[in-house]
Formats: sequence, C-alpha cells, structure tokens
Amino acid sequence: GEVGEGKLSDMKKRVCRPWLDSVFHALYEDLKAYFAWLSEEEKWAREDLDDVSDDELDERMLTSGEWVHRAEIAKRLQNLSDAERAFRSAAFVGTCPRAWAGLLKMYAGEGCQKEALLAAHELLDCFDAYKTTPPRPAPAEVRDAIFRLVSMHGLQKVRDAQDTIGVPHPIINELFHHAVRCQVLGFSA
Repeated sequence: GEVGEGKLSDMKKRVCRPWLDSVFHALYEDLKAYFAWLSEEEKWAREDLDDVSDDELDERMLTSGEWVHRAEIAKRLQNLSDAERAFRSAAFVGTCPRAWAGLLKMYAGEGCQKEALLAAHELLDCFDAYKTTPPRPAPAEVRDAIFRLVSMHGLQKVRDAQDTIGVPHPIINELFHHAVRCQVLGFSA
C-alpha cells in the first residue's frame, strides 16, 4: 500500500515557486494564442477569396477588441511589427481609443515623432467626441508620450514635427507650453 502511494505522490508536478509557475503558464497561453493567430492568417492567405462567401468573410472579421487583444499578446512577446499591425487593424475596424493609446505608447517609446503625434491626435479625437470648451486636460498617455518625445528630441523638433502633420491640436499645444513651465527634460532644445 505505501509503495503505490509513494509513486502517486512522486508523479505530482513539483513547483519551485508558485509565482514562477504562473509566469510560465501565462507565457504558454500567450504563445498558444499567438501561434493560433499566425496559423489562422496563414490559412486565410492560402485561400482564394473568390471561393469564400460573404457570410464567411463576415464571420472572419474581428472586432476592435479582438485586434487589441492580439496586439497586446504580440507586444508582450516582443513582436512589435505584429503588435503595430494589430493595433492599426483595431483602429481601422472602428473608433478604438485603446488601439490609438497602444500605438502612441509604441511610437513614443521608439522616438517616432510624426507617428506618435498622429496617434496622439487620433486618441484625443476619440476622447473629444463631445467637443468640450475649454478643452479637457490631456489624458495621461498623451502627456507622457509628448514629454517623452520632448526629452528625446527637444521641444523645437517636436513642434516642427507637429507643424508638418497639419492642423495643430490645442491640447498638444497646451502640453508644449506645460513642458516649458515644468521644465521637462529637453524643453530648451
């Protein structure tokens, strides 16, 4: 009797630390979802669209939330090109502040001025559906991204990049003034 019980207890999974087990489980789930996404896209790429019915195409359309979920998985797995593509798809499907916030954070982190400023404009437009007067304070994501760009490139270069994308956004202009008042790193450059 004791020998059988000993073998059964030896067969149980040993865990060094419960938090480490949770990390590996989360990584496994992310990898599983990511490779399911890639294999699904590969399968669709091989299909002839003439053979697919309109109803079937509608079923394949993902919501912006599903695209954002895919983007977050790709970002956690450090595949930034797939994350950007998924965030862009989410934004294309419909108004999606989470997609624009994700793109803004990625672009600002990489120092891509024009792309980050465009994403900031889109994100602010998502939040400014009601056109409040005076303008509301900038969301934290936009403020952090603008200040990061200013610290990386200098205020004047970021302002110049803002000028090249067209109509200046009043909230972003206010953030430029705020950067000077708070003496954000790079405000004098």
